[in-house]
Order: sequence, then C-alpha cells, then structure tokens
Amino acid sequence: MKTLEMTFVTSDGSTMRIAVSNPKSPVDPAQVIAFMDLVVARQIFTTMTGKVIGKKSARIVDQTATLVSVT
Repeated sequence: MKTLEMTFVTSDGSTMRIAVSNPKSPVDPAQVIAFMDLVVARQIFTTMTGKVIGKKSARIVDQTATLVSVT
C-alpha cells in the first residue's frame, strides 16, 4: 500500500503530518506543492502545537507485508 505523507511546520517549531492512503499514481509534485501551499495560506489546520506555518517535506511511502509462518 502506498501513502502520500506531507509534513508541515507549526508555529512552535513542531511538525504536523497529513497522510493520504492510495494516492492517484503517478503523484504530481506540482499538485502536492499547490495543496501544501493552500493548507499553509488558508491556515486550514490548528494543532496543539500551533498553527501550520510552513511546508517541510512530502514523500511516498510504499509498505508491503509478508506473512511469516511461526508454526
């Protein structure tokens, strides 16, 4: 399963992450940047560590699981 993780900086210097499961492939970096800019500009989220004031990073995480027999 793939997840798009976007990390933002809050007003006290901490980070806040938004994760989107199964993003449309291929992920368009320009759209991710535009979305992150929108979150920052409109102050959409306020966390316990303050308002979101900047972008930090974005990444695609690809997780796979393999069942291991223990018997």
